[in-house]
Amino acid sequence: MLQMVASGRSVAALPKWLVAEYQRQMGIVPVRLGRHGISKQIFLGLRVTDTEIDYVAAFVKLARSKPQRGSSRA
Repeated sequence: MLQMVASGRSVAALPKWLVAEYQRQMGIVPVRLGRHGISKQIFLGLRVTDTEIDYVAAFVKLARSKPQRGSSRA
């Protein structure tokens, strides 16, 4: 998807942190959609048996956290 955007053949609605990570190497730039951007939600589903796996627990914790104002995680 990023390669299609970089080649001028596509546009994509992506998190700002993802665009920032590839901006220099792929020549892409973030563009806000609307005056205030767009809001988003993430819904997670997982097996009860997987909740104690470290990387799963870390991902759930990250997904539940609210981004800091001015953070690149937006």
